Amino acid sequence: MLIELEVDNSKDEIIAGSYAQVRFTEAKRGVLTLPANTVLFRAEGPQIGVVQEDGKVELRAVKLGRDFGQSIEVLTGVSPNDRVIINPPSRSQAGPQWP
Repeated sequence: MLIELEVDNSKDEIIAGSYAQVRFTEAKRGVLTLPANTVLFRAEGPQIGVVQEDGKVELRAVKLGRDFGQSIEVLTGVSPNDRVIINPPSRSQAGPQWP
């Protein structure tokens, strides 16, 4: 993701026109991040497939936060203890017949 940042360069340590790869490691505490390939983007909004205790699949509506490319913040709809399906088929429906 290409971005532009403003930083203090009072010591002239950053040369004009230079570039760098940066990784931001600080994230909001308490915000769940999942792989981007767990999200189903549908007309009714983003959903995530969760396997319940009895093995049935539940599709849950989620509210998404920041998109980091390979991962996405999930603000509501799932918890850290949920068993989330990675790469769910786009035609997935909730219930015992998966997919």
